[in-house]
Amino acid sequence: MPHALSYPALKSVLEYVVLEKRMHLTSRSSFLQRIDKAIPVRANHFYIEEDYLSLDGFQFTVKPGPWYSNEDKKNGTLLMSYLKRRQSVNVNLVVFSEVETFPKIPVKLDLTINKLEYIFTDLEVVLPMINPRSLPLTEITLFDYDDTDIDLEIFRSARDVIFGTSQQSVGLEKIPNKKVYFSRPKTDFVRSIIRYWMQNEKEIGTEFSMSCEDRSDLVEKIAILQEELHETQGYLEEINEHFVSGFSIPLSSTSKLLVYGVVKNENDELVLKVV
Repeated sequence: MPHALSYPALKSVLEYVVLEKRMHLTSRSSFLQRIDKAIPVRANHFYIEEDYLSLDGFQFTVKPGPWYSNEDKKNGTLLMSYLKRRQSVNVNLVVFSEVETFPKIPVKLDLTINKLEYIFTDLEVVLPMINPRSLPLTEITLFDYDDTDIDLEIFRSARDVIFGTSQQSVGLEKIPNKKVYFSRPKTDFVRSIIRYWMQNEKEIGTEFSMSCEDRSDLVEKIAILQEELHETQGYLEEINEHFVSGFSIPLSSTSKLLVYGVVKNENDELVLKVV
């Protein structure tokens, strides 16, 4: 007969058990519940929208609608009971949607995360739920960012930043992040980024990519920018090694800005890259 696992070994195993199994196991054993409280909760995806939340497939809402199955309601009750016992959660991606005030969050947690996405959400409202140990994030995605404070550390320190709407705000050309993605920017917004970098330089390795409506939109944007900047002092030359030929402009004696087009994930993208 095999020996029972030691307490340290049982902690290690339970920590990495799939969350669904872990929740069901601990709900049936007071002994496992004591162990469970002493180890981190690990999950891949956590979603919060007003009074609704989902943790790796477990769903809960304060006011369940008729479309919720009995199984969903049962799992939701189990999830809330579990989270109230254990507030600390390590999660790969957390998504906040339409969270504008703190009381709208159905459960208050201490989240250690890798990626953050927020949609029509006041970032400063949800920040208290994100443990500072999470920084710098590997990725932050935002929608409806008119009032986004780009000076917040969580934003400035992120490795990758994704702006998920076609709306651009004044001042985004100044953000310090090295890898940034914009959804369908207007030509004048791209122009303001280029001119700002020409005046203030930019760190080598910085890459801003921007989706376009289609191939013709990409080609047109590059053509307009090239024509407008052709007489710029220091304008270099055309570059032809990319999907859509572009041009380059020196930023300093040791760096230059490449402007060109590529295809990524079947999307036509305009790229600004400092080399």
